[in-house]
Amino acid sequence: MNILFLYNETINPKVGGVEKITFLLANYLETKGVKVYFLGLMNKYPTQDSRQYFLPDPNSFNAKQNIDFYINFIQKNDIKYVINQGGTNPGISKLAFNSAFGGARLLTAIHNSPLANIINFSESHRSQFSKKGLSFLLPIIQLNFVRKLVMNLYRLKYSNHYKSICVNSHYVILLSLLYKQELSFFTGKLILNNVIGIHNPIQINEDLIEDKRKELLYVGRINTSQKRVDLLLKIWAKLFYKFPDWTLKVVGGGDELDYIKEMSSNLQLKNIVFYGFQNPQEFYASASIFCMTSSFEGLPMTLLEAMQKGVVPIAFSSFLSVSEIINDGINGFLVEPFNIEQYVEILEKLMLDEKLINTTSIAARQKVKLFDFDLIGQKWIDIFNDKNVMN
Repeated sequence: MNILFLYNETINPKVGGVEKITFLLANYLETKGVKVYFLGLMNKYPTQDSRQYFLPDPNSFNAKQNIDFYINFIQKNDIKYVINQGGTNPGISKLAFNSAFGGARLLTAIHNSPLANIINFSESHRSQFSKKGLSFLLPIIQLNFVRKLVMNLYRLKYSNHYKSICVNSHYVILLSLLYKQELSFFTGKLILNNVIGIHNPIQINEDLIEDKRKELLYVGRINTSQKRVDLLLKIWAKLFYKFPDWTLKVVGGGDELDYIKEMSSNLQLKNIVFYGFQNPQEFYASASIFCMTSSFEGLPMTLLEAMQKGVVPIAFSSFLSVSEIINDGINGFLVEPFNIEQYVEILEKLMLDEKLINTTSIAARQKVKLFDFDLIGQKWIDIFNDKNVMN
C-alpha cells in the first residue's frame, strides 16, 4: 500500500514536532510494508530523503499547476491514502480535498489544540504587543466581553474550514479526543462521527539512565508566541544565582533566536547555553528537568521524548492533552498557566531534592509506555486496512 504525507514544508525531523512525528511514523509504517511519500510546498529545510517531493509552484498551494501536479502524483504513484499533516491550514487542506480526484482517501490530522491559541490569546501575543508598544491593550483584551468577541470572530473566520475538513475527510485525526469539544466549537451541530483521537507515539527503550546532571533543558522552536521561551528566561532569572551549579540548556532554533539571546544578555543570565537545531537525544540523556512554557500545544513529542529518557517534566496546564501525559506530582508537574512564581517554586523544590527527581523520573518513564509506537502505530495500520477505529 502506498500513502502520501502532505505538509507545507520539508519533512526534516530536526526542525519541529510535526516534521519529527511524520518522519518517525513514516519509518514505522515502512517496517509494516507501507510505501511512503512526502509532498511539500516549500523546500525551506533541504533534505536528502528520497521520499520527499515538492509542488512546482512554491507561492500558493492551490495554484492550478499544483492542483494538476497533486492529482497526477496520486494517480502515478497509486496512492491509497493521503495524510494531510496541516489540518489547521486552510490552504493545504483545500489542496488535499482534491485527493478523491486522484482516487485516494483523505485523512486530515490536526496537530494542535484548535482553540488554545485563542483562549490564551493575550499570552501568546504578549511579546508581539510589547515589541510594538501596544502592551496597554492587553488588559482590555482580557475583559470578558472582549474575549467573547475575539472568540466569536475566530469562529467566524475558521468555522467553514473545520466544517470542510470534517465533510471531506475519511477521518479527522486529533491528538487527543479531549480536543473534540474544541473542534465542535467551530462545527456547531455537524455530527462528528469520523473524528477520532490518536496520540503521538514514541519508540520505547529500556536503556539504563545513569549520567544525570544538574541541568534544566528546553527543546523546541525558539519563539515568544506559542513556545514562550521569553517566560523561560524570566523563570531562570529568578533561579540561576541561587543554583550556580545548575545549567539551563536551550536546544532549538527559529526566527526569534537572536531576540531571545539578546533578552538573555539584557537579563544578565548566567549558566545558560543556546545550541540551535541539534539532535536532542544526548541532551535528554544528561538533563534532570525538562521545562515547557508553551501557551498552547497539540501533544508535544518533546515532552514524551524527555520523559522516555527520565527527564522530569514541568509544564503550564495551558492545553488539554497535557493532563493525559503528566499526572501532576506523580510523573511530572503542572503549573497554573503562565504563573511564573509557581513555576519557580516547583523548580526550586525539585532542584533541592534529588530523591524527588529520581522517583518522579522513574514514574515518567513508566507513563510514556502508554504511547508506545507498537500500540499507537497499530491504529494507523487498522485505518489503512479499513477496520473500525472509532474511539
